[in-house]
Amino acid sequence: MIQDEEYREELIMKFIVGEATGEEIRELKEWCALSPENQKYLDDAKLIFEKAQLPDEAEFDTDKAWKKVKDQISGNDQKTRFLIPFWGIAAGLILVFALSFLFYENFFKPEEFQFVSENQVVTQTLPDQTEISLNQNSQVEVEYNERKKTGTILLSGEAVVSIPESKKVDWMVETGNLLIEDIGTVFHVKAYPDSEIVEVSVQEGIVRFYTKAQPGITLQAGEKGTYHKGRDEFFKEVADPNVTAFKTRNFSFFEEELQQVVADLEAVYGQEIILDVNVLTCKLTVTFENEDLDTILGVIAETLSLQISQEGDKIRISGDGCF
Repeated sequence: MIQDEEYREELIMKFIVGEATGEEIRELKEWCALSPENQKYLDDAKLIFEKAQLPDEAEFDTDKAWKKVKDQISGNDQKTRFLIPFWGIAAGLILVFALSFLFYENFFKPEEFQFVSENQVVTQTLPDQTEISLNQNSQVEVEYNERKKTGTILLSGEAVVSIPESKKVDWMVETGNLLIEDIGTVFHVKAYPDSEIVEVSVQEGIVRFYTKAQPGITLQAGEKGTYHKGRDEFFKEVADPNVTAFKTRNFSFFEEELQQVVADLEAVYGQEIILDVNVLTCKLTVTFENEDLDTILGVIAETLSLQISQEGDKIRISGDGCF
């Protein structure tokens, strides 16, 4: 089994220049069979060596070359001994450089991922167990490099990013010219391209929210940062506890007016809900955990003594008002 890196490189070099024994060739083939990456490594080494090789001896005018060194070397055998070692050493150096290049590229090359959501929520887990949940019509491009301890998430749309305490890289979220630097946390980002507003809400930990030209703001758990593109300004306020409901289907309302409750439900379930004027300001205190919309509407109607009716593809909430 090829485990020692130096021995592996030596074996590959001998194989490419045709000096490997039958046993060494068998050993190298077994190593290649262990994974597609091993086979690709050997194939790339051969390709680079072939492309970079110095011109073949046969193409040289050996008589002309010999005249240049005849005062130092005499005899045909000596001329051959001079040329062959020289080209052998050069070929070996080329192979060493080629293998070193391949090793560097493979060792430090980042892993790349792309996730897209269309009409449903998509949740993906990255190699360090960082979780990205995309709301509908959102996408991310991710570069993850554990060896360099760097990770970048290019976001268009809305996402919840959950980074474990045992993270292996330092994560950065980019959206347009805005940067969101994680300091071990769970946070929500809403950054649709056609919106003038970018929002960052922190559920756990701390994040920095800034641009390359501005220091921005630092947000802690329970805080929401808003950036207005047109004004180039940052604002801070209390975070909406239901901002991640598109992922969790969990809602917590405390003395919340019904029109805001309905707005949250519409955003998550994609159902248009109409409120009669006299129930707009009815207030609701309740918690829902991963319930379907019919159950939630039933609880609201029972709690506030309201009526729920279906009108085509819309739902209407009506009643005498709340006192």
